Amino acid sequence: MQQGSEEAFTTLYNHYAPRLYVNIFRMVKDEQQAGELVQELFTRIWQKRSNKGIGENFEGYVYRIAQNLVYDFFRKLKRDHQLLEKFRALAEENYEYIEEGLQYKQHSHFLHKAIEQLPPQQKKVYELIKENGCTYKKAAEIMGISPLTVKEYVVAVNKSIRNYILTHTDAAILVAILLSSSLTDTVG
Repeated sequence: MQQGSEEAFTTLYNHYAPRLYVNIFRMVKDEQQAGELVQELFTRIWQKRSNKGIGENFEGYVYRIAQNLVYDFFRKLKRDHQLLEKFRALAEENYEYIEEGLQYKQHSHFLHKAIEQLPPQQKKVYELIKENGCTYKKAAEIMGISPLTVKEYVVAVNKSIRNYILTHTDAAILVAILLSSSLTDTVG
């Protein structure tokens, strides 16, 4: 594998991936995330295949990368949760200044226009996840793409909607719109 043999890499993958998946799944308790972490692990191994540590103790190297990926996953999860809580607190502070009727009308108008601006695939992902309540995995199956691609589309959709709303509304309405239209509450 260290000389670039894809066959050797595949053999190592087939040998280690199932055990790594089980171990990672026990820690993260999510099938999709465990699968993504195993894929990330082997992507890193392939990219760093010429590293001396891989040849000296492959099993130790693999398990160390797996452990680090799981730690990174939980650190990111904690950070994302903290950011969401800060955002919700900010939204709650500003909510009293927004009239509910105006908020709903503005929200619907801006969100509809923002969605209409999306490319077709991203628009379809938004509809499946936000409007139909599909998981990332189910949306991926329906669209014939990978769950990772769905995740990337969700990130792009959120960014596009936020950018559209930022350029078309004032700050008080913006907070309420972003809080209620975020796709991050829907997990796959």
